[in-house]
Amino acid sequence: MMALERKESMQRNCEASIKCLQNNGIPFSLQHSGNSADGFQELTDEISCHGSNDIPETNHLLANNFIERPNEFHNKPAYQHNSGSWQAFHFDSQKNYHCDRRLQEFQYFVVIDFEATCDKDRNPHPQEIIEFPSVIVSSVTGQLEACFQTYVRPTCNQLLSDFCRDLTGIQQIQVDRGVTLNEALLRHDKWLEKKGIKNTNFAVVTWSNWDCRVMLESECRFKKIRKPPYFNRWINLKLPFREVFGGAQCNLKEAVEMAGLAWQGRAHCGLDDAKNTARLLALLMHRGFRFSITNSLMWQTSDCPFQWKQSPGAMTLTPQPPMKPKPVHVPIIQYYPYCFCGVRSSRGMVRKPGPKQGSCFFGCGNWTATKGARCHYFEWASP
Repeated sequence: MMALERKESMQRNCEASIKCLQNNGIPFSLQHSGNSADGFQELTDEISCHGSNDIPETNHLLANNFIERPNEFHNKPAYQHNSGSWQAFHFDSQKNYHCDRRLQEFQYFVVIDFEATCDKDRNPHPQEIIEFPSVIVSSVTGQLEACFQTYVRPTCNQLLSDFCRDLTGIQQIQVDRGVTLNEALLRHDKWLEKKGIKNTNFAVVTWSNWDCRVMLESECRFKKIRKPPYFNRWINLKLPFREVFGGAQCNLKEAVEMAGLAWQGRAHCGLDDAKNTARLLALLMHRGFRFSITNSLMWQTSDCPFQWKQSPGAMTLTPQPPMKPKPVHVPIIQYYPYCFCGVRSSRGMVRKPGPKQGSCFFGCGNWTATKGARCHYFEWASP
């Protein structure tokens, strides 16, 4: 996770969208040749070898403990974050805290926390994901059931800054041996399928909107990568946390400690941050909080028509062949993407005579006449 303070500042101007982004996402039946970036194995399974860029782990459910056994696996990359044993939320053994499955809308939660390229004074353009972690939490038991982690190789700015290495603990050799973002998305999708999660009713959970709204969205758009549609809506755990514990502004580590939990692992390590977020999620779940989607992305513009995919459970209306359909006037939704600063972009028009005169474009939302643009975001509003 990039500096918590940087993530906090990126979210101040973000507005919550109430529509779900419908995208031509990765097909549900993905095929991938090679080793899957799998997380946990069953206790009876034999330990298998994995690619050098993936970090498999074991999960033992003993007395509500979530235990890592990183030394049992082969071919692990160098410079691993070894935080020792992990534990989920400690419950009073004299009480039964089993969750009522009817309370939650979702069967599972998939907690993510990306790490991206960064620098002390000014972030590189474009920022690129360098660590892709994911944690599965059951809504029935509140247990952390499985983990996924892979390092991602940046393709635009391949060398990590000293600040980025010190902040995240990720070393250059790890990203050099990593996979592309497209491959990481494929492996994660295949992992969800293997764990039996993909075809269930699950929701992505993040701490803040930065991971899905800003980072993943901007990099996929910049590199023209088609991402799975389940990343287009998510639960920003900040909102349920504030509802339960009050409206105080705090970062993830402060929230974990405010909830009475001890921070575990290394701050700014994506996998450790995702696990701490999952523990906070479990605590709110056991307090009886019912989670629902808090944020989503929407795409539809007059300049760039996109194909909408029908959401699950939506009613299908088939027009009768004999009837001539009447023209339907669909209201145009003004679309403003988010720039690399994490704020809504500004829209402009080319006025200089030339082939692009009259064309509209999106630029940095923090642009001012005196200081110019704060980030290098630019995108044509129409082809």
